[in-house]
Amino acid sequence: MTDSIYVEKNGVTNHWGIWVDPELPITGVISNNLIVQFISDEMYDCIDLDYEEHINSPNHLENETEYEYCGECENWESFPDSTYLIGDWIKDLDGLWDFDPDGEYAAIVRESTTQVVFSKYTKRAGLCSPCYPGQADNESKGRFLAYDLPKEAYEIY
Repeated sequence: MTDSIYVEKNGVTNHWGIWVDPELPITGVISNNLIVQFISDEMYDCIDLDYEEHINSPNHLENETEYEYCGECENWESFPDSTYLIGDWIKDLDGLWDFDPDGEYAAIVRESTTQVVFSKYTKRAGLCSPCYPGQADNESKGRFLAYDLPKEAYEIY
């Protein structure tokens, strides 16, 4: 038995219950403090998952008139802890969002972090804390291949 949080087997690492092959890209996690301007720019064309959940909730659709529906949605304000999708996303056959495999990148933005779930860009990084099992800390250096944002995301405006 080992005290290490990482267990290796045939070159693959178990990171908090998720097996990670260092040669296959995994989700890259970035602190929003490093990419503030990029996120701000991307928010003009993002998908607000909390808004989508609100307008598609059965309770909302059944209990409100057309006027109330439009008025409430027109004045929608997102909260800091809302979840947003930036980059290239498509809806699958079940109506759920999935990354566009032909797109440049796809990322999930939360209050303090961004998770890059697909991208044309990759980098080598270390693994994250237990908060993000099987994902890479894109602010570190390491041997695991991680999806990353375009270089411009890190440029200071």
